[in-house]
Amino acid sequence: MSKDSKARQPKGKLLTFNPTGEYYFAKGLKAYHKRDLYKAKKYIQRAMQLEPGEPMIVCQLAIICSELGDYQEANTFLHTILEELDADMVECHYFLANNYAHLGFFKDAYHHANLYLELDEDGEFVDHTMDLLELLTMEAEEMDEELYDQDDLITKQEHARELLESGHFPKAVELLNSVIDEYPEYWSAYNNLALAYFYLGDNQKAADILEKVFQENPGNLHALCNKLVFAFYQHDLPEVKALKDMLKKIKPISIEHQFKLGATFALTGEYDEAFSLLQPSEKGF
Repeated sequence: MSKDSKARQPKGKLLTFNPTGEYYFAKGLKAYHKRDLYKAKKYIQRAMQLEPGEPMIVCQLAIICSELGDYQEANTFLHTILEELDADMVECHYFLANNYAHLGFFKDAYHHANLYLELDEDGEFVDHTMDLLELLTMEAEEMDEELYDQDDLITKQEHARELLESGHFPKAVELLNSVIDEYPEYWSAYNNLALAYFYLGDNQKAADILEKVFQENPGNLHALCNKLVFAFYQHDLPEVKALKDMLKKIKPISIEHQFKLGATFALTGEYDEAFSLLQPSEKGF
């Protein structure tokens, strides 16, 4: 072998650097302590992608989201920890209490604050929780119970929607049934419950729930749209045609109904109808 060939041989072993979730978590914490919250969120999100089942990473991401003002996103992460990853991370209840307070959902804030004190009497955040409860009590004196009930209903409905979107259908069914028990004329919960059962493959149960809505709240647009979607996926062509013909005659006024009807038409292949309904939302509705 010539001297030139020896000179061209590598001097050492080439090492491949494969960052781990722990590596990105450490970088995220460093950025967080420097108050560079956007960079911290980016690193912690990467850490969560690499180690999705690690509750400490998810909790830190929730804390960063809260400090950025993204309270709903933070609460989604916190509920995921308590419901799927580690129910013993009771400090999540303290963080939830703060977030719900910031969102104006005082009844939910009160619930999670008391739950934290019950589960961790000597916890790190006990003093802060007591201060929060004092503030919530002052708010309660100025607000009636009806408004608290409305906050609670909105929160549960939002959480149920998140469960549906993330594919946690059995949990959505459980939550929506509890909403219906408490608010038996809240038709939005029935419609979402029908969707949850349909996604679970229980088509008959889904149809029965929609029929109940039609009987007690005739003409409910969301129920009609859901019925069309069910018929479309079950390839019931006569029913699809009949429902499309009926829905095309409806000219919804509210933005919510425009979006629901437009999204339903888009899903079932009626793109011109969908465009005519969804286009106004792009102009500032």
